Amino acid sequence: MKRFRNTIRRPETLGGGKRSKDSVQFDYVLDLHGRTCDEGVALLNSVLSSYSNSIILVIHGKGTGTLRSRIRAYLAGDPRVKKVDLGENSRSMGGDGVAVAYTR
Repeated sequence: MKRFRNTIRRPETLGGGKRSKDSVQFDYVLDLHGRTCDEGVALLNSVLSSYSNSIILVIHGKGTGTLRSRIRAYLAGDPRVKKVDLGENSRSMGGDGVAVAYTR
């Protein structure tokens, strides 16, 4: 049976809640593991609509790169996103399996 995760959550829940609130640099975490490209884009669209003026860590995973490239292209072209930091270019955890979206 497939294990489903909470899709959008507070960053305090990462790592079993062992991080202090001062060390958290994101407002929300969006986990897209196990989603198709269409499902991932639909979830990302609804999250961007619901959570304005926030910093969202989008975990798309490394995998074959299909979901990663589609999510990053969507973030780059969306007018609700003022800045995108790619995981491999920032100091965020996850390397090239994540993207950080700064919303308007």
